[in-house]
Amino acid sequence: LVAVNKALNKVEAPLKQKHVRTLILGTHREKSANVFWNTVSRFQLEKNPVLTWKFCHCLHKLIRDGHRKVIEDSNRYSTRLVTLGSFWQHLRTSGYGASNTAYLKMLVSRLEFHKRNPSIPGNFNLNDSQLNVVLSADINDLYELAVELLDQMDDALTLQSNVHETLECLRFSSLVPQGQCLLAPLILVILDTSKLYDYLVKLLFKLHSSCPSDMLAGHRERFHVVFRKTKKFYEGANSLQYFKYLVSIPTLPAQPPNFLQAADFDSYRSPQAYLHGDGVSECDTPPDAQSLAEETLIDISAPDPIQVQHVQAMPTRDHRDDMIDQLRREREEAQSARDKLLAEARQRIEQYENRLVQMQHEIETQRQSAEDARDELSRVRMRSAQMASTMDLGAKSQEWEKKVAEKEEKFQKMKNVYGNLREEHIQALTEIGDLRKKLADQENQSMSHDDLVRQLKRKIEEAEREKSLVEDRAQQSTNSLDDLNSQLARCQIEIEDLHKAAEEAKEKHQAEIQALQIQTKSNLEGACQAALQMMESCLEDLQNVTTISFPPHLAHASLKHTVDTVTHFDASLPTEKLVQQVAYNVTTISFPPHLAHASLKHTVDTVTHFDASLPTEKLVQQCRLVADSAIAAFNAIKSNPETAQDHISELKSKLTELERLFEALPTSSGDIDLEAVGSQLEDEMKRMDAAIQAAVAAIEAMQRKARENHSGVRLEVNEKILDACNALMAAIMLLVARSRDVQVEIVAAGRGTASPTEFYKRNHQWTEGLLSAAQAVGVAAKVLVNSADGVVTGSGKFEHLIVAAQEIAASIAQLYVSSRVKADKDSQKLSELAAATKSVNTCTATVVATVKSGQQTLSDEKLLDFSHLSLHEAKKEEMESQVKMLELEQDLTKERAKLAQLRKQHYHMASLVAEQNANGNGNV
Repeated sequence: LVAVNKALNKVEAPLKQKHVRTLILGTHREKSANVFWNTVSRFQLEKNPVLTWKFCHCLHKLIRDGHRKVIEDSNRYSTRLVTLGSFWQHLRTSGYGASNTAYLKMLVSRLEFHKRNPSIPGNFNLNDSQLNVVLSADINDLYELAVELLDQMDDALTLQSNVHETLECLRFSSLVPQGQCLLAPLILVILDTSKLYDYLVKLLFKLHSSCPSDMLAGHRERFHVVFRKTKKFYEGANSLQYFKYLVSIPTLPAQPPNFLQAADFDSYRSPQAYLHGDGVSECDTPPDAQSLAEETLIDISAPDPIQVQHVQAMPTRDHRDDMIDQLRREREEAQSARDKLLAEARQRIEQYENRLVQMQHEIETQRQSAEDARDELSRVRMRSAQMASTMDLGAKSQEWEKKVAEKEEKFQKMKNVYGNLREEHIQALTEIGDLRKKLADQENQSMSHDDLVRQLKRKIEEAEREKSLVEDRAQQSTNSLDDLNSQLARCQIEIEDLHKAAEEAKEKHQAEIQALQIQTKSNLEGACQAALQMMESCLEDLQNVTTISFPPHLAHASLKHTVDTVTHFDASLPTEKLVQQVAYNVTTISFPPHLAHASLKHTVDTVTHFDASLPTEKLVQQCRLVADSAIAAFNAIKSNPETAQDHISELKSKLTELERLFEALPTSSGDIDLEAVGSQLEDEMKRMDAAIQAAVAAIEAMQRKARENHSGVRLEVNEKILDACNALMAAIMLLVARSRDVQVEIVAAGRGTASPTEFYKRNHQWTEGLLSAAQAVGVAAKVLVNSADGVVTGSGKFEHLIVAAQEIAASIAQLYVSSRVKADKDSQKLSELAAATKSVNTCTATVVATVKSGQQTLSDEKLLDFSHLSLHEAKKEEMESQVKMLELEQDLTKERAKLAQLRKQHYHMASLVAEQNANGNGNV
C-alpha cells in the first residue's frame, strides 16, 4: 500500500524503481494483483493526467514483470481502463491527453492478447523450446497470431509517436524531469517491440513456408509499415541522451527481410534490447514455471509481529479494557500456536528433503550400476557369440545373467522405495497445506481481533475528544458571558458619559445662540445706522447736481443689481423674523443680514452715483424719492423689522420707476474714454503678468526660507503646500497666455479693415469685462502669496490660503467667460483655453487638498509630539499618566461591584414581585 501511494503521485517525474520493485515483489508474494487494484481504485485518476500516466507505466511494469496472475486479475478491470481512455480522449486539457489515451488503449489490447494467448508471458520472453511449441501450432492459429502481433506493434508505435508529439508540443527536453516522465515508459516499449519484431519475423517466415505468398500479401504490407516505423523509432531513441545509459537499443537492417526467399532467414539476426545496470534487468523476473513452483512451496519466513499500540490508561477500568486484554491474550496464543506449527512444518520439511536427497543419490548410484552391468553384459554377449565356436561359455554366461538379474531386482526394490518416498512426500505436502489453511484461519481470526481492538480504541478516543470539546465549549461560554458582562458595564458607563456631554453641549449651544442673536442684532443696527448716514449724505449731494460724471451703462448695471437685491430682501421678510431666526436656521433665509447690509450699501452707492449721471430734473427728483424711501426702510428695519414690509415694497416700486426713467435716456458714449479702453486693457494685462511673475518669485523665495528655518514634518508640509501653489501659478500663466491668443483671434476676426483700437471702441463693454477680470486676477495673485507666506511662517491660517486659492480660481473663471463671449465655438484656441481652465481648477483642488492634509498632519504631530519634554518632564508626564490609569481602573472596579450589587438587588426584587403576583397580593 505504501509503495502504491508513493509511486502514484502528481509529481511530474519518472517512477522510482524501488517503489515499482516493491510492487512487483508484492505480486509474487501475494500471487495476485488484488492489493494493487484495490488500492488504485481509491485514486481519482481522472483528476490529474500525470497521475494517469504514472498508473499506466506502473501497470505496464506489473504486466511484464509481475506474477503471472497479474494479467488475469487485471482483465477484470479492462472496462475501467477503456472508460479512462475515453475520458482523456474527449478531455484534451493538457499534453498528456492523447498520450494517456494511446497508452490505455495499448494496455487493454495487451491484456486481451495475453488472455487469448496464455502461453506467451507478459514480458514476451520465450526460450527456443517454448517458441518452437508456439510455431508448431495449427496454421490458422499462426495466421491469427501474426495479425495480433502486428496489432501489438501498431499500438506500441502509436504510443511512442504520441509521446514524441507531446514532447515537441510542450518543448520538454529529455534531461529535465518533465521530459523523462514522458519518456520513461518508452523503455518498456523498446523491450516489447524488440521481442515482438523478432517473433513476428520468425512467424512470417514460418507462414510463408506453409502458405501461398498471395495469401500473406496483407501481412507483408503491414510488416513493411511496421518495419519503417520501428526503425525510425529506434534511430530517434538512439539520439536521445536519456536512453543511452538506461537501455541498449537494437539496430535494424536497412531493408526488411524478404519473406519470399527462405534463404534470408539464415542471414536474419534477432534484435537484442536489454537494460543497462548491475547485471539486473527488468526482464529478470521469475518466469511462469518458477511462479508455478512457488505455489507448491511453503513460505517459512515468519511475519513480523503486529505492533499493538497500548491504549492510554483510563482513570477507571471498564469492560472494554477487559475485552481488549482478552483479545490480546487470544491473539498471543494464536501467534504462539502459529509459530509452533511453522517450526514443526519446517522440521518435517527438512527431514523429508534430506531423506529425498539421500534416496535420489542412492537411486542415481543404483541406476549407474545397472547401466554399467548392462554394458558389461552386452560386451560379454558379444564376446560369447564370437567365442561360441571355440569354447563353451555357457557357464560364464549364466553367471553374468544371474548378476544382471540381481541388479535388476535391486533396481526394482530401489524404485519401489522411491515410490513410497514420493507418496510420503505428497502426503507431507498435503499436511503442510492443511497446516497453512489452519494458519491462515488463525491469522484471519487474529486480524479480526485486532480490528475489534482498533475499533474500541477509536471509540474511546472519540469519546475523549467529545468530552474535551464539551469542556472547551463550556469554558468558552463562561468566558463569553464574562466578556459580555464587562462590555455591558462599559456601555452603560459610556451612555452616562454621553448623556452628560450632550447636556453640556446643549447648554453651551444655547449660550452661543443667545450671543449670536445679540451680535446679529447689533450688526444689523450698525449697518442700518451707517446706511442712514450715507443716505443723508446722498440727499445733500442731490441738491448740487449739474453734470454727468458716471457712465450710464455702468449705472444701469448697478441699478439692475440693486433692484434684484431688494426683491430678494423683500421675499425674506414675511417668512422669518430677520433678527431672531437668523441664528437658528440660516438656510431658510434667502437673504442673510450681512448680505442685506452689503446690498443696502450698494443701493446707497448707486443712488449716489445717479446724482451725477442724470441731467434732468425728473430723474433727480426720482432719486430723492428713492433716497427718502431707503431712509424710511432702514429706520423700520432698525426699530421693528416685522413692520418693514411696506417700506421695502415702496422702495422697490420707486427703484423700478427709476430704472424705467433711466432706460428712457438716449444712449451715448461720450462720457467714456473709448480711445483709451484698448491701451488700458493692454496695460492691465501687463500688470497682471507682472503680478503673477512676482507671485511665482515670492513663492520660490518662501521655499528657500522655509528650508532654512524649518525641518522635519513642518518642512515637509510647507514644501508640499508651496509646490502646489507653484503648480497653480504655472497653470494660471498658461491660461493667461491662452487668453491672449483667444483675444488676438477675436480682434483679428471682428475688426475687418479697422484697427484694433477701433474694435475695442466698438466693443467697449466686452473690453471693460476683460479689464475687470485682469484686475481681479492680479489682486487674487497677491492675496494668494500673502496667505501662503502666513501659512509657512505660522502667522496665518490655513483657511485663508484655501479661500485665496478658490478666489483666484473664480477670477480665472471670469477671465475665461469674458474671453469666450466673442470667440468662435469651433476655435482651436478656445479649446486650448478651456483645457487650461480645467488645469487651473485641478491645481486649485490640489492646493486645497494639500493644505487640509498638511493641517491634519501638523495637528497629529502636535498631539503626540513629546520631543520638547526634558527628562524630568517626561518622567513626570509618565507618572501622571500611570496615576490616572490606576484611578480609572479603581473606578472601574468599584462600578463593577456596584453593578453586581444592583443586579443582585434587582433579581431579589423581581423574585418578590413574582411571588406577590402569584399570591394575588398586588404589584410592588
